[in-house]
Amino acid sequence: MASRASKIAAVAREIFGTLPNRGVRTGLQFLKKPLTGAYEARYYMEPIEPFARKAQRHCSLVPIYTSELQERRHLKLRTLRQRGKGPPKKGSGKRK
Repeated sequence: MASRASKIAAVAREIFGTLPNRGVRTGLQFLKKPLTGAYEARYYMEPIEPFARKAQRHCSLVPIYTSELQERRHLKLRTLRQRGKGPPKKGSGKRK
């Protein structure tokens, strides 16, 4: 009887596409979820810096491109130098 029931259960699994319930973690609930990679890839914009620098190299009419991060660093360095807190000039660091 058990073999007949197991055969019926096996055929039912093939027909209905289910897995046996044995209390085993299979991770199927994560596999059933729709994939989100394409949405996440669209969420983050492609950086413009490589294209801007390439255009700058090929055409002299394109203005010099600086990213917001570069501008922020330059501004901070300028303010630090005005206060006398900037990096030392080359060769004037610690010497023995």
